[in-house]
This record gives sequence, C-alpha cells and structure tokens, in this order.
Amino acid sequence: MAREYASEVTVSLSQIRDIVRAQRLVIDKGIIKPSNNDLMSGLGAVATILGLIFVQSTPVGVVAGVVGVLSLMSPSEEEAFKGLLEAGYSELANLEYFLVDNPKYDLIRVKLPFLEYTVDGERIRFVTGKGVVTALHIKGGNWIPM
Repeated sequence: MAREYASEVTVSLSQIRDIVRAQRLVIDKGIIKPSNNDLMSGLGAVATILGLIFVQSTPVGVVAGVVGVLSLMSPSEEEAFKGLLEAGYSELANLEYFLVDNPKYDLIRVKLPFLEYTVDGERIRFVTGKGVVTALHIKGGNWIPM
C-alpha cells in the first residue's frame, strides 16, 4: 500500500549532503545493481539522517524496506519507481547546490513530496520530486519565510 504526501523538513548543508548520498545509494545499490551489503554499508555512513528522510532509522530498516517495496512491484512499476527516486535525487541535489552557493544560509526548510509504503507493518518513504522551500535561516540570524 502506497500513499503520496508532502512533509516539511528542516536541514543543514551537511544533512542535505547525507540525504542526497542516501537517495543515490538507494537508487544505485537498491534498484539498479541491487546489493544489500553495499547498500547497508553505504547507508551506515549517513545513518544519522535515515529517520528524517526514510522514516526507517537504521541501515537494516532501510534495506529491508527497499527490498520489501521492490518485491511488490512488476518490472514496469520498478522502472517508474526508479524514475521517481531519480527525480527526487535531482531535486535534493539542487537544494544542496543552493546551500553551497549561498553560504549566508545555514538551514533550509522545505516541503518535500514523499511516496510512503507499508510493508509487513513497517513504513518507509522516499523523496520523489521537487520540494517547495518555505523558509531560509541566515547564519546567526532569523528565518526568512518564502
């Protein structure tokens, strides 16, 4: 069972970099060339953000979620799912580039589109497209609503 929704997250440059890396790992090691060991190992390096972005807070939970979701899909559904994750990855990378190019901001608040699945009673979600920036935080200053 899948559901789509938007949810707001607040992240720093370091966190968005880890989120971008995690999303890429799920695509590369979870879908394109599946390797549970490589995916789990890679996610271990960014474990602090897993709960924020995937709901599952451990590499084992994310790997189990990815495997479970893919087991429910036909090849054409899997290809469409990969396309959604690629779109999410691209948009997350744009947020990273924005923070790199604008160092006066230390935090960004963004409403992201998520696709959430429940597999064996466990939830896992993925970023699937363009987010809407709702506020920027100036280093040592205030939030600027967008």
